[in-house]
Amino acid sequence: MSAADGTVAGLTTVVDSGPSSRRFDVVVTGDGYTSDELPLFAERVAEFCERFFDAPPFDVLRPLVNVHRLDVASADSGADDPLTCEDGSRGSGAAPRTFFDAGFCGGGSRRLLTVDTAAVLAAAGAHVPAYDMVFVQVNTASYGGSGGAVAVFSAHPDAAEIALHEMGHTAFGLADEYPAKAGCDRPDPGHDHHPGPEPDYPNVTLDPAARKWAELVAAGTPLPTMTNPDPSRCDRRPSPAPPGTVGAFEGADYHRGGAYRPEYDCRMRTLGAPFCAVCQREIRRQVLRYAT
Repeated sequence: MSAADGTVAGLTTVVDSGPSSRRFDVVVTGDGYTSDELPLFAERVAEFCERFFDAPPFDVLRPLVNVHRLDVASADSGADDPLTCEDGSRGSGAAPRTFFDAGFCGGGSRRLLTVDTAAVLAAAGAHVPAYDMVFVQVNTASYGGSGGAVAVFSAHPDAAEIALHEMGHTAFGLADEYPAKAGCDRPDPGHDHHPGPEPDYPNVTLDPAARKWAELVAAGTPLPTMTNPDPSRCDRRPSPAPPGTVGAFEGADYHRGGAYRPEYDCRMRTLGAPFCAVCQREIRRQVLRYAT
């Protein structure tokens, strides 16, 4: 990033629920939008807000959330798209000058869309010092995103799910509930059984009795609710319990055995799924601090 690559054009509070000292403040900024494209960015932020506040528990937490749109005008449109990537994929070779240096192929994966995190946080902090969460929406229709200190997502319609998933990590300390690190269709040595100790995450436990979230388990629910008969492989069987059942389902925290998640499915496991009851409880707990 340099001064020639763009400039911060201004801040607009699109959801104003109250003073920052008593609200959960979200900043949504963009990269790869020229000054002429900033109205398009505004439209996309409005669309993202609809999706965000449609996702429980944010639908009921909205009175405690502020959303700020930080307009950034880049010299060029789009994102870096290297001709070749370590995963074997090929891109367009585009190398636009953008304010936050958005680009694909982060860590060698085509879909890992990254930005200059330090620059993003500096810009957000300069305009919303009390921010709690920062999103970067990149002006490219290609599917991609990433997490970490900021949640990055492209303009692909499904990429917004990446942003919501990564928000679970960044803002609320939720764990991935995936049963494997490399993916279920790749060799994944060392992930047959969780070695311990008990994870600090609120949505993963090594305790098959699920005492971490026992108050959410209905009477009569078997514990563990589902176990993996062959931890050398991902368990692809359907759930033995109705959707929304809170219990102890084996396979979480990148391990096929020994670690349990609260529900069969969750946004921290599958993009497009709702946050499970335990994840929602943690989100509410943290956001409701602003109600006092």
